[in-house]
Amino acid sequence: KRIPWAEMDVLSEVLEALGLRCSGVEAIALEDTHEGVPAPTQAYIVMSGRCTLHIGANAPAMDLRALDGFLVVEDADHRIEPVPSEPHRPARLLRCAYTLDRNLPHPFAQRLPRHLPLRSRYLTDESELGRAIWLLEGELINSRLGFDFVALRLAEIILVEMLRRCQLEGPQPAFLAALSDPVIQLALQRIHAEPRHPWHIPDLAASVGVSRTVFAERFHRLVGEPPARYIRHWRMLKAAGEIRGSEEAIKNIAEHAGYESAAGFRRAFRRVFRCSPSSLRKPRS
Repeated sequence: KRIPWAEMDVLSEVLEALGLRCSGVEAIALEDTHEGVPAPTQAYIVMSGRCTLHIGANAPAMDLRALDGFLVVEDADHRIEPVPSEPHRPARLLRCAYTLDRNLPHPFAQRLPRHLPLRSRYLTDESELGRAIWLLEGELINSRLGFDFVALRLAEIILVEMLRRCQLEGPQPAFLAALSDPVIQLALQRIHAEPRHPWHIPDLAASVGVSRTVFAERFHRLVGEPPARYIRHWRMLKAAGEIRGSEEAIKNIAEHAGYESAAGFRRAFRRVFRCSPSSLRKPRS
């Protein structure tokens, strides 16, 4: 199905290509110091009480209150400590762990900061984030039929909502900043809608109404890499997903990625992934 440029959801496509999944959810009663469990990406939500978050050895401690949240990325060393003045009111937290392949060639995965705070004002209204968090807490409390499936999906919604809220406060991470810029967002929508199109930077710049120089600088600054590299890597990511998820012939996948020859596609693929396209295919049983 051909998707109109204005309807292309770039972030959803990127998260799917990077393999975002929730791998576990738990409730924590913080009666003692909680040492962070190693995981690529984790989200914590303080449901009640107060606690202190320490990231690494030198960063200042963060005082967290009810409905504050934060993302911890890239196995960042962290610990959460109870507040000494409130020993009889241990904080309650939700912890969600996620898998996200940060080795793949996409700036969203490679340039996420090590931690992202989210203050309670984004959780106290009737937003999608607030509702998802309360629903997840209800699933943890009640453990009803289908709990695992529902809880993991809610946790994935929570992560996406937290990323959306990152666009509303403080410096935005690379790539998320690009999705807030109308010019670069439109360019990304066009790239994602037609990855096989032979995009030329002057034509792409003209299609979004700016000069080539302005477009190239703005794209690089907000996305995190030059437009030509982004286009090349996005084609490879889409091709890798198609190779893993189908039995389509490599020559056909090469055409879908905009390559006229399978040999040229294989060379480009190996430069990006350091392996051949066929090596991603699971052997038939």
